[in-house]
Amino acid sequence: MKNTNAIEKALKEKCKAEIQEIVNSFIVQIKLKLRDNYNKASFYNLKHPNTEDSRSVHMLGTQELGSQLCKMLEDSHMDSMLSKKSKELIKKLELI
Repeated sequence: MKNTNAIEKALKEKCKAEIQEIVNSFIVQIKLKLRDNYNKASFYNLKHPNTEDSRSVHMLGTQELGSQLCKMLEDSHMDSMLSKKSKELIKKLELI
């Protein structure tokens, strides 16, 4: 059971790293193409685009934006990523 937990933990870390890589790439594009070219925005507000509701999430800079994007993507995709990666690993192990 200890080995199974270690494998699941390793797969989860791999999923987190994959999400982090995607977000880092996105943040680099924001920095290079928007902040450096047009302005040095120091904050971002996230709110639903199809609502008059004034509620929003206020974030300071790209580091906090990146952290929130990672959390959001992990919350939305982690379970399905783990499931798929687990199935792929099991398939590979059966070939051995």
